[in-house]
Amino acid sequence: MPTMSPSRKLRQGRHALLRMLHPRRDLVVIRLRGNLDAERVKETTRVLRRVLRNGPRALEVDLSGVTHLSPEGALPLFLAARGARGQGVRFTITHADPQAQAMMHRLGLERYLSNGASS
Repeated sequence: MPTMSPSRKLRQGRHALLRMLHPRRDLVVIRLRGNLDAERVKETTRVLRRVLRNGPRALEVDLSGVTHLSPEGALPLFLAARGARGQGVRFTITHADPQAQAMMHRLGLERYLSNGASS
């Protein structure tokens, strides 16, 4: 079996990490998947920055596919929330399981949690 180049691994990992839904300019929904931990910080940050550069009016991060959220893994969410606020973009986090909700609360990010489904 041929080995994959590092750039191909990164592209493949990025596709496994998220799924962009509703790619309209007014609302972008990003669905993250898997463990959000220290190993995923760089690629998660890159993806969320790229979305914010496109200038949506609202960014929704769907955590329904996230199996674990560590304090380090929450860093990109914090940075995206701060960046969105600076750009006047509405930022929400949806479908967080109880573990992710507890982590968000511990880190002071609970204000971005939405109780409902997608906006």
